[in-house]
Amino acid sequence: MRLKGKVAIVTGAASGIGRATAMLLASEGAKVAVVDIHRKNGAETCDLISGKAGEAAFFQADVSSAEQVNSAVSSTAKKFGRIDVLVNNAAYLEGFNAVGETGEADWDRSLAVTLKGTFLFSKFALPHLIKSGAGSIINIASVGALVGFAEHCSYISAKGGVIQLTKSLAIDYGKYNVRANAICPGAIDTAISPKGKDEASYNEQIQMSVLGRTGQPEEVAAVALFLASNESSFVTGANLVVDGGWTLR
Repeated sequence: MRLKGKVAIVTGAASGIGRATAMLLASEGAKVAVVDIHRKNGAETCDLISGKAGEAAFFQADVSSAEQVNSAVSSTAKKFGRIDVLVNNAAYLEGFNAVGETGEADWDRSLAVTLKGTFLFSKFALPHLIKSGAGSIINIASVGALVGFAEHCSYISAKGGVIQLTKSLAIDYGKYNVRANAICPGAIDTAISPKGKDEASYNEQIQMSVLGRTGQPEEVAAVALFLASNESSFVTGANLVVDGGWTLR
């Protein structure tokens, strides 16, 4: 197993990419702290992991709250004894609009969850990651941070910040052998996918991919597993694009 003996925190793990990542890391031997604001679905992720003989614990937290984040990190370390991997996946997936139509509340919430949440979990997990001797921070960004999306101003601004924060983490904490990398997913079939809801938009996503399809959460999770494992021991500050060739267009 590639992560035997390691402990990972995955935020936004109640569904989609977060759930797929938590399950894959657990299948490779990691003990996983499942963090999400949604208790029912977060607990369900833990049950799915336990059903496959993995080990997981659920910690409910609003990632924009320093107090709740600190509690989740401390509780993880207390339960499992260490923290080796942090996957910052939680994001605000509402209020998609152009600047003129974006409300201040949606703007603030997007940056608070997507960017500040990544900052807070990194901040509080860093002492544990440093102590582990080979910590790995994996931040889930988006191809929207690279090429831009129409009517997604708050989302792509927050995701662009995630990429820059990843670079800052890599530079400042490499001396402690803590690596920080970002993943930029393209069109992935999750709850916010237009599949089955807006076929015109879904077909446009397919056309943007040189592979002729959208991606699955497990395909992003596989890249996170690589970055969590020792196989990526000389990879830091990188931005790995998982988009089926979207950005080639």
